[in-house]
Amino acid sequence: MKEILIADDHSIVRLGASVIISDLIEKANIIQAETYDEVYTYIKKQSFDLLLLDINMPGGNNIRVIREILQLQPDLKILVFSSYDENLYALRYIEEGACGYLNKNTAMEDLRVAIQSVQERGKYMSDAVRELHIQKLISNKAEVEKTNPLNKLSNREMDVAKHLIDGLGILEVSNKLSLSSSTVSTYKSRVFEKLHVANIPELIELFKLHED
Repeated sequence: MKEILIADDHSIVRLGASVIISDLIEKANIIQAETYDEVYTYIKKQSFDLLLLDINMPGGNNIRVIREILQLQPDLKILVFSSYDENLYALRYIEEGACGYLNKNTAMEDLRVAIQSVQERGKYMSDAVRELHIQKLISNKAEVEKTNPLNKLSNREMDVAKHLIDGLGILEVSNKLSLSSSTVSTYKSRVFEKLHVANIPELIELFKLHED
């Protein structure tokens, strides 16, 4: 029996993923969670073989959650299933320990392929992410940052920037990431400095420019 945890705050996504997993894995015990609190509750109580994880859920939405989950279950295979652009986020989550990253805008057949790949080979990368990975291996840091200035940001700076472009204020970001307001302000200043932007609209435009 394979123990599978599907974590997503949209019931239709959980349902669709459950159908695909049931079709792929003959003996699968599927449990669903819609918040990070539920995820942590489940993985503290029992072992899972696969976690299909939406990173934009209540109680989480930052890159560190991968490391936190793996500290509780080091052998857990985590496949991130997110609406965030894989060109910006996939390698960051994979480097934190996720087995793969899939954008929700892809076809459901791609989800099937990704789950099967994680089950059989322990990892999954789309062609686009694999190309990014190869480029990173053969390019030096300066070249990577020149190609996409967003690569200058640390994971925590990326988390803060992501919330800022979603329209959250300093206090809201502080609550989301469990950081003090002064710390969030410091990260915001670093983001603006590294990306050479003066305000949130410019930050939004820069993200739009480099997300495709």
